[in-house]
Amino acid sequence: MAIERIPVPNRETWLAMRQNDVTASVVGALLGVHEYQTPYGLYALKTGLTTEDPEESPAMRRGRLFEPVAVQVIREEHPEWEIKHNTGEDAVYLRDSSINLGATVDVFAKCRERGPGVIQIKSVQKDAFARNWIDPETREVTPPLWIVLQAIAEAHLAGAKWAAVAPLVVNYGVDLPIVHVPIHDAVIARMRGLTKAFWAAIENDDVPLPDFDKDAAIIHRLFAQDDGTTVQLAGDRIVQLLAERVPLKAAEAAGEAAAKRRRVLDTEIIQMLGDAASGVLPDGTVVTAKTTHRKGYEVRPSSFRTVRVKPGSGEQPGVIEEF
Repeated sequence: MAIERIPVPNRETWLAMRQNDVTASVVGALLGVHEYQTPYGLYALKTGLTTEDPEESPAMRRGRLFEPVAVQVIREEHPEWEIKHNTGEDAVYLRDSSINLGATVDVFAKCRERGPGVIQIKSVQKDAFARNWIDPETREVTPPLWIVLQAIAEAHLAGAKWAAVAPLVVNYGVDLPIVHVPIHDAVIARMRGLTKAFWAAIENDDVPLPDFDKDAAIIHRLFAQDDGTTVQLAGDRIVQLLAERVPLKAAEAAGEAAAKRRRVLDTEIIQMLGDAASGVLPDGTVVTAKTTHRKGYEVRPSSFRTVRVKPGSGEQPGVIEEF
């Protein structure tokens, strides 16, 4: 297994390299533990159905600006470590081309006792840190699992002997706890196997099942415009979706939770319809999801699909209004 160390002196080069790989930052999606990414979302990204937004989100910008601060804190608190911040013209991208697995290490560190290591820096908002990083029973700092997997993958590709995660929490002062992450060979083998299987699925056009909650934005973007056609909808699942949707629609006035769940159901219905404007069940029930175009006044113009149901001759749920 030969790991390439590829210079990435600018953001454009870095983004181009990442497009061809499952990167350490999203490998947790393949294990079903990523907070934001899913196998379906990753599939859509790597096959070009969606594109990675080249613009920085506010959280990404915060992380980029605060990362040098975190590096300086590490240097001050651990003068015995040799620290190399992987940034600027000397930055490198690590890549195993045999399975298309890649990583961008934040900090390469060298400890006299433990040897070479990697440190993954995260900029974390104070409330999110308390909510997602503190074990409620032990009160210890416990990184989210997808970040732990990111650190392990980076250590694996870097040939490091140890890995750590360093969340930078800015409040009245600057806190940077360093959490060491065990590197387990079994976890690495699992990540490598799933990465290889992911690319095989792309080769075979085997589309992962969407998470109709997390992947809602992608599905609505992919099927934003109907083509005016009608398709036949059959099977138990569409009947189950409509049956669950009716009481949720009726209960929406009493709470947002029902509305949120109904939106998830409608997302799955739209994925079933694909580009079709409507679908017909065996009993004659008609499901439509025609594109609605909203003019831009104070907000920008937009388009979205509106799900409606007209019951057929059989015993079916009542009329369902709009999405």
